[in-house]
Amino acid sequence: MNAERENLRDTICEQIPSLSQLANWYTRDPIEAEDLVQDTLVLALRFSDTYNQGTNLKAWLSRVMRNRFISASRRRSLERRVFDLEGKHALSDWCIGEMGRKSMAADGGVHRDNGFSDPVVRALDELKPEFRQIVWLCDVEGLSYADAAQKANCPLGTVMSRLHRGRRTLKAQLTSCEELAAA
Repeated sequence: MNAERENLRDTICEQIPSLSQLANWYTRDPIEAEDLVQDTLVLALRFSDTYNQGTNLKAWLSRVMRNRFISASRRRSLERRVFDLEGKHALSDWCIGEMGRKSMAADGGVHRDNGFSDPVVRALDELKPEFRQIVWLCDVEGLSYADAAQKANCPLGTVMSRLHRGRRTLKAQLTSCEELAAA
């Protein structure tokens, strides 16, 4: 088996020039192309057991590269959307700055509050409890989806679904609240 694997590795290495051309065509950037070739080679070697002897190695490597390129493009697109939206979610327009995080306690003392204005507090209170919990864990406490899932004792997919639905509901409530205030 080791001899077969070494033979496959050598045969894969022979394909580097054609992989480099294909990577340059995909990326249009020589540095990204080098990274794509390297990623392709690593994946090809890692999953060499999925390669069937006798099939077209060049086609198999091209498919590995294509899939890697598509995955990387999707990830970059998602990252751009997240960075573009960062700080622009429904809660950000209603949050109070650090100086506004102090309020008077019932006994006349000053204590820190959660920093949200009254409309945000009302909107959060109107959410279904399961949505409110996940929105609070992810958006206020800053937990990752996995940590929120563990803390809420529910599956990761449920966290993502509840967070999406909770944010959508909050946005609708806060938008209507903003429209009422402007009228």
